[in-house]
Amino acid sequence: MEPVESVEPLETPRPSPTVSALGLDRRIPHLNPVRERARFLEGGDFSSSAVRPPILDSWQRSRFFGVDADRIQAPYNADFDPHSRLATAARPVLDRLSDALQGTPMCLILTDSKGRVRERRTGDRALHRHLDDISLAPGFSYAEEYVGTNGIGTAAEDGRTAQVFGSEHFSERLQRVSCAAAPIRNPVSGRVLGLIDLTSWQHTASPLMVALVQEAAADIEERLLDIGSERERAALRAFLTSRQSSRRALVTLTDGLLLADAAATEMLGPADHRRLRELAADPSGLREQRMLLSDGRTVQLRGRQVEGDEPGGHPAAYLIELRLVAERDESGRHPVVRPPRLAGISGSSPVFRGVISQLIRHCEHGRWTLVEGEAGTGKQALVRAVHRHVAPAAPIGVHDAADARGGAAPWLRAVFQDLAEDRGTVVLRHLDLLSAHVLGQLDGVLRTTAGRSGWVAALLTHDRPRLPGAGAEALPDADRVAASRQADPVAAVRARFGAEVTVPPLRHRTADIPALVACLLARHGGDSGGVRCTDDALRALSRAPWPGNVRQLDGSLRYAQAHRSGPLIEESDLPPSLLSQAQHPLSAWESTERDLIVQSLLDHGGDKAKAAKALGISRATIYRKITAFGIRLGPEKG
Repeated sequence: MEPVESVEPLETPRPSPTVSALGLDRRIPHLNPVRERARFLEGGDFSSSAVRPPILDSWQRSRFFGVDADRIQAPYNADFDPHSRLATAARPVLDRLSDALQGTPMCLILTDSKGRVRERRTGDRALHRHLDDISLAPGFSYAEEYVGTNGIGTAAEDGRTAQVFGSEHFSERLQRVSCAAAPIRNPVSGRVLGLIDLTSWQHTASPLMVALVQEAAADIEERLLDIGSERERAALRAFLTSRQSSRRALVTLTDGLLLADAAATEMLGPADHRRLRELAADPSGLREQRMLLSDGRTVQLRGRQVEGDEPGGHPAAYLIELRLVAERDESGRHPVVRPPRLAGISGSSPVFRGVISQLIRHCEHGRWTLVEGEAGTGKQALVRAVHRHVAPAAPIGVHDAADARGGAAPWLRAVFQDLAEDRGTVVLRHLDLLSAHVLGQLDGVLRTTAGRSGWVAALLTHDRPRLPGAGAEALPDADRVAASRQADPVAAVRARFGAEVTVPPLRHRTADIPALVACLLARHGGDSGGVRCTDDALRALSRAPWPGNVRQLDGSLRYAQAHRSGPLIEESDLPPSLLSQAQHPLSAWESTERDLIVQSLLDHGGDKAKAAKALGISRATIYRKITAFGIRLGPEKG
C-alpha cells in the first residue's frame, strides 16, 4: 500500500502549445523494416542493420515470451486507484496536454510500472475506436510479454524512453499506429512508478513525440516530489501532535519515511521496521494486537491512518503506538526463561528464540496451536523438534492436506483416529490447500475431538505474515466460528485453535544465517570434507532477500557445493540470482541477462570494463544494468 495525498498543482499553468509548435504535423524519416520483420518471424536470415537495435532487442524478447504476432492477447485488470500518488500527480499534466491535442489524431495514455493502462485521453474518434479494437484501453496490459514490441511495453522493459513506429511493432495488429513512451520515476528512489505514452496513426507520427513524452514525464515527476513533500509534512504534523498526548513509543510511517521518538528508536531494529511496514500494508494489520520484536520482547501496538487533505483519498501516513508487554508464565509469577537448544534446529536470534519459547509452552500445556509462516520457513521441522524436546516418548502423527486430493474421506478418517487416541502430537499440514467443503468437514472432526490432552499443531502457509485481528478472543466459541466462516474458509478451522504462532521469514532473522549455513552444510555431508563459506560468500548470503526462506538457502548451498572448485565456497560459486537485488520481479529474459552479467563480472574479477567488453556492450550499459538489477559483488580486484 502506498500512502498518498492529493494536492492541487502548485505551478503556474503553462500556455497550451499549438500542434504546429509541437511539430506533430511533421513526418518521420523513412524507415521500413517490414521485410526484415517477416524474415525474423520466419526464422530466416535478415539484415540487422535495417532494424534499430532497441527494436531488434524487443523483437527477440517478444519471441522469447511467445507473443502471438497475429493477435492481441492483452490481459485485463480493472483494479486501479484513481487517487493513487501517480494518478494525482499526472492528472493536471494530462489535462493540459489533452487540451493542446484536442482535435488531433493523438492519444495520451498513462500506465502503471507494469504497462497496465490506467488512463486514456483521445482527441480523435476514429483513433479512439481503433485503440478499443486493439485493447489499448484502461485496464488492459501492454507489457511486452503479452503484446510484443510497443512503446509502452518496450519503455517498461528497457527503463528508458522508447519510440516504436508502425512497422516496427511485433504484432501485425499494431502496425497502423506509432507511439512514444517515457518512464515516470520516483524522484527520491528512482524506481519506475508508471509510463506516459503518446500514440498516433502511423502516417501522422513525428519524432518530436519523444520530446513531448519526456517533458510530460519530467512534469509528473516534479509534481510527485511536491506531493511527497506535502505527505511528509502531514506525517510530521501528526507525529508531533500525538507525541504530546501519547505515553507510548511512537512511530509514523510513509512510503519513504519513518519517524520514531526516543523510546521507539531504542525499542525497534531494522527487522522490526520491516515488520511494521508489512502490517501497515495490510488493511487489517493496524488493529490493536501484539508483535514479537527481533530482540525477543513483545509489544502491544495500535495504529491509525493519518488522513490527507483530499476527503476519501488514501492516507498520508500511518501512526503506530507501541507498549512493551512483560512476558510471564501461566501463573504470572515468573518471567519466561530462555528456550533450550532444539536438536536439528539452528538459530539464536531473539525473534526466533521467542517463537521457540512460545511453541514449547503451548506443547507443554497441550494448547492447540496454529503455526503460520511463509513457505520454506521450516514450520514442520520446528514443530517436530519441539515435540521431541517436550515428549520424546510420545507418538507424532503428521497429516498432509495435499493427500486429501486423492480422496478426502480416508484422510479425514485418519485425522480423526489420531486425534481420538488422546495421546501424542498431531500435526496438520497445508490446510490452505483444502477446499471450503473439506475444511467444513475438518472443522466437525476438530470440534468432536476438542477435549483431547495431546498437542495439536496446524501448519498454515501464506505469502506474507499476518496476525490475528483484535477482539475475536472475546467472543464465545460458537460466535467466533460463525463470524470467521463469513471471512474465509480457513477461518472456521482457525477458531478451533487457542494459540497462534508466526514463524518469521529468513529476511527477519538474518543473524541466524551463519549458523544455518553451517548446519545445512553439515547435513549435506560437507563437514567431513571441511566445506565452509568464505566471508564474502557469507556476506552475500546475508544480503539476499530470501523469498524462499530456509528452503531456498538450502537449495543455494547445494548449488554452490556443486559448483565449487575447492574446500571453500566462494562468492562466485553462489547462484547468480543471489548476487542481485532487483527492485521488481524479473522476467525470464531479464533473469537470463542478469545471470550473464553476473557471470562475466565474476570471470573478470569484478572489472566492469572488461566484463562489458566480453559481453559486447558498452561500459555505460553495464553500469546501468548493474544498478537496475541491484547486482552486488565483493570488492573489485586489481
